[in-house]
Amino acid sequence: MSIEKKPSRWVQSLLLSAIRLHLNRITTFKVTQNDTKDLQPPYLIVSNHVNNWDPLYINLFVDEPISFIAGEPLFRNPLLKKILEYTGAIRKTKFKSDTSTIRNVMKAKKHNRVIGLFPEGNRNWDGVTEPIIYSTAKLVKLLKIPVVAVQIKGGHLTHPRWGDGDRKGTIEISLQKIWDGEDVTDLSVSAIHHQLSESLHHDEMNWQMDKGYSYRGKNIAHYLERLLFTCPSCHKISHMRSDHDTFRCDNCDYQVQFTEQGFFHSDDTLYFDTPYKWKQWQQHHLNQLVATADNLPEIEDQIELYQSRGQQPFEKVMKGTILLKREQISINARNGRNQSFPFEQMEGINIHFHHKLDFFIEDTLYRVIFTNPRASAYMWLQLIQRLKASTVVKEQLS
Repeated sequence: MSIEKKPSRWVQSLLLSAIRLHLNRITTFKVTQNDTKDLQPPYLIVSNHVNNWDPLYINLFVDEPISFIAGEPLFRNPLLKKILEYTGAIRKTKFKSDTSTIRNVMKAKKHNRVIGLFPEGNRNWDGVTEPIIYSTAKLVKLLKIPVVAVQIKGGHLTHPRWGDGDRKGTIEISLQKIWDGEDVTDLSVSAIHHQLSESLHHDEMNWQMDKGYSYRGKNIAHYLERLLFTCPSCHKISHMRSDHDTFRCDNCDYQVQFTEQGFFHSDDTLYFDTPYKWKQWQQHHLNQLVATADNLPEIEDQIELYQSRGQQPFEKVMKGTILLKREQISINARNGRNQSFPFEQMEGINIHFHHKLDFFIEDTLYRVIFTNPRASAYMWLQLIQRLKASTVVKEQLS
């Protein structure tokens, strides 16, 4: 199969029935609006992005098979590549310009496909919609087809990106048509971008304050340190540890409880009542750290390094320790082999799933896999992005 030919209806029905059976065991779905009923393709679906199930959540309530725009690294897995190509998925390199993606999107329109897109470019970590990639608005104006905005509410609490395993709870989904095909003709790209941002914005914990749903599971705080790696009490990095529903700092013993409603609770000092608020403070703290510190904190993790050239499957390069430096990351292998990656050469830096850090050096895609399940790839991404930006500023001033 391909973009030109849709998967057969009996295969789609069989697969979705099996998926629906599994999801209904852990999730109560509430569809608050569905404007795709009787809407004829081609049309574009845009959605906020909260967990790995999002494409399936949407396709459960859309009659047509959806041709989703998917991250290019997914196509480097031979088995997954076959599945994606069968469904008509469109390859996209995250955070890099890729004209072939536009050509394939136009091909999908020509063949009357429903096109699916997550304009944040990545799953968010805290339940609050990330800024929408601006080029999405240009694509909307180019396509001139109906646009349906999907909001998935409760998806983050059901399976937060930082966690492992699902929580049993409620997900609300709305599918609202925000434009017909010709509605965007007279709109500016900035106006389209503004409307997209408003239509897709969702703050999970503000919504949860009103709903009060419970999301039950085992060890619900486990691996929060993947997102929240800085203690708000002593400000130490990489000392937070999760255990069951407890989250504490092993440097100063600051401790909070993570509840089934997704809030923090403490009988003592409570700096933040949601992961989002804690993360916002953490971002500000990292900005100050990178801007003012002469010496960065010593940060290292155990990793495996892979590389892929020319869209080929990944090959293992080495196993060792990753070290953070002011202008680069260095990887020291157990066999004595070392390799460094200057920030100025790294492009398309992003996280795949929650523990794989991807980046390009020219046309080679590198993947750093953190082997300790408590390691925070998100921390490395945040520090690298800030140090890379500071390196660029220094070069411009010199």
